[in-house]
Amino acid sequence: MSGRPVRVGALAATLLLLAGPVPAGADTTRDVAADTTLTTAVSTALAAPAIGTTALPAHLSLALVEVETGALIAVRDGTTRRPIASTIKLLTALTVVEALAPGEVVTVGEAAAAVGGSSYGLRAGERRSVEDLLAGLLLRSGNDAAVALAVAVAGSEEAFTARMADVLAGLGIDARPASASGLEEGDALSATELATVALAALAEPRIRALVGVDAVVLPSGRIVENRNRFLTDVEGATGLKTGFTNAAGFTLAASARRDGRELVAVVLGAADDLQRRTAATRLLEDGFAGTRRVDLTSSVELRRAAGPVRYASAPLPATVAVAADVTFGWDAGFHAERGPSTVAVHVDGEVVTRRPVQRLDGRADAPPVGLGAALVDGVYAALLPAALAGSVGDGLR
Repeated sequence: MSGRPVRVGALAATLLLLAGPVPAGADTTRDVAADTTLTTAVSTALAAPAIGTTALPAHLSLALVEVETGALIAVRDGTTRRPIASTIKLLTALTVVEALAPGEVVTVGEAAAAVGGSSYGLRAGERRSVEDLLAGLLLRSGNDAAVALAVAVAGSEEAFTARMADVLAGLGIDARPASASGLEEGDALSATELATVALAALAEPRIRALVGVDAVVLPSGRIVENRNRFLTDVEGATGLKTGFTNAAGFTLAASARRDGRELVAVVLGAADDLQRRTAATRLLEDGFAGTRRVDLTSSVELRRAAGPVRYASAPLPATVAVAADVTFGWDAGFHAERGPSTVAVHVDGEVVTRRPVQRLDGRADAPPVGLGAALVDGVYAALLPAALAGSVGDGLR
């Protein structure tokens, strides 16, 4: 028997993810199909209803994620693996910081100095610090820096890609990149998988300190400027990384923070730099405007013969649509001796998860003493909706 839902909030606003007018006859339905959850190493809480992406070019693979909750806010073609070009260097950096300390020095080999494409200008035989090479990897997108670091960690780039696969496995992703630089077509991940890597990169202080700055000054006094033009596009931009190859097109993992919230947008397969930056900007702007970060908890007081006992749900960090109607549903008729064990969380009338419940006094539930007390407790449990205390915390921000 279901109990009375306790309302958390019905925030009156209409959610529109369209930065411009919708063309006549355009499909404005949610284009999410099965892509409604994101597997991450970060604890995924309550996924917000996916917001539409139909205003953006149809050939793009897209994902938008809340950093703190891991909620997948928007997605399109989120599970198709595509070449991701130099955005793979976020994974390269994660693999490096697991293996090499900041003070270590790397001798640049012939293989690194000879690699093509985007370059940090390394010369064979020169010695560079790990942090210098990480700056070259993430700010200048140096393929030579990627190979130099890979060889320093694993002895060869091929062996390093096995280390990269291990890092991905730790994030719940079964894949092995073909290179440390992103030059190979086999350097492929889906939009949601790249979002997972981006979340992990932002959680690593040595990487976060580099991806969100316009430039860094090395101990030698040399200034390394960031090539990522997205950092000037969006208020509160915090990173991350661009990429381009002929096979991948223009790719971008972008992040921004506002009012205590941080979101990550991923764009794969763009036709040019402007298209990827415009798409990422729209996702982030509409994500901030159309969703809200909430901390949900609810409590109920059960009247017993021995006195009232209060229970509360475990706090739930969540991302929900601005207009979402979020309620808790306490079940009536639970076992009087044990109290409630879980409470349902409803979003727009649908149960999306159940949260564990604890006694707030820290004591364990015990059977009532005597038949009369048992009968009284059973009646109160059956009438639980009438005993709801109405204490609901939403922590909206």
